[in-house]
Amino acid sequence: TLVSLIESNPPRASALLQNVSALFRASFNGAREISFEEEIALCEHYLAIESSRLADKLEISWHLPDEDIMYDMVITALTLQSILERMLLNVVELTTEVIYIKINVTWETHRVAIVIGVELPKKTLIINHDLRQNMNFYIQAERLRSYFGQSADIKSTVTNTQIITIIDYPLQDVSL
Repeated sequence: TLVSLIESNPPRASALLQNVSALFRASFNGAREISFEEEIALCEHYLAIESSRLADKLEISWHLPDEDIMYDMVITALTLQSILERMLLNVVELTTEVIYIKINVTWETHRVAIVIGVELPKKTLIINHDLRQNMNFYIQAERLRSYFGQSADIKSTVTNTQIITIIDYPLQDVSL
């Protein structure tokens, strides 16, 4: 995609390269705790890259806490991004239909809950055991536990119509 854009649309190629660079820098920094705002930015870089390939097959809606709340939130780097990546690889790339992904983030009573809902296509994707196996996030869950304790978890449920993935971890509000 990048090579073809260099010739056909240099400004878009430049933007794509900046998004790729941001993800590479984050991945080279390794597993670490980052601000939630940084993680959202990494997700947006990733989604901008993928939108070059996937064209109009993806609709994302974000429901985020207000900026004051997000300012105090943290997460392990590339946790949400890697889950979105797996969803795109295992769902969006396997269909010709538009896939709708809703991401809802809340932080209440010292816990962060990130609910990612993916509406599965009705016509062009066959749900099978492979999709269920590919929606296991053991590595990401272990990374969360190493920073936030054993109650941190990532669970995914796959049905014939949707995938619901919940990232749940404790987080104390430092401003209290």
